[in-house]
Amino acid sequence: MFKRLPDPRDPVLAAARELFVQNGYTETSLEQVARRANLDPAAVQRQYSDKDKLLAAVLRAYSPQAELEAALDAVQGETAADILRDMMHRLVTVAQRHEDFFELALVDAQSNNGTFLSNLSAAILPKATEILKRMKAKDELRPASDAVIGRTLVAMWIGYIVSERALPQAARFAMRLLPQTVWLDGMIDLMLYGLLEDDARG
Repeated sequence: MFKRLPDPRDPVLAAARELFVQNGYTETSLEQVARRANLDPAAVQRQYSDKDKLLAAVLRAYSPQAELEAALDAVQGETAADILRDMMHRLVTVAQRHEDFFELALVDAQSNNGTFLSNLSAAILPKATEILKRMKAKDELRPASDAVIGRTLVAMWIGYIVSERALPQAARFAMRLLPQTVWLDGMIDLMLYGLLEDDARG
């Protein structure tokens, strides 16, 4: 899906990544990136005419696409629930190793209509589709379209990553008192079994 990946060792991209994470996308200028990379600002401007193009190059250079694909390839489980749990745990582990990448991807979602995340999703879609087929082959899922199931899984995965950062500092500390698996498995249970008791479902 992505053509010729930028080299993550490129000093401009390394500097931009550091500054975007450290100062935020809005507060970082091309001139600051050039200074951090010990380069002439004009040279950086010739290579990247604006910050959107620089952010896109940073995202492509540091993309965890290969790790996400490997995580999906490794998913195991005897039941649909087992497969779902294993997949979500593996995907969250990859995301946590690349926290700053996903922060920058969210900036891209706000400033560039999520072009990068759309492309990344399309790139890993075939492997995700295979997992969904494996889950459906167990004949344990309620009737629902693949699109609805897929979007729900993406929302849960991204939501898990983002939700901790959206909480106040005290709540984040409280969350860390329980192991990560408790939080993630709790969310997966709600997805699998819903909020309502069986006799309350209409």
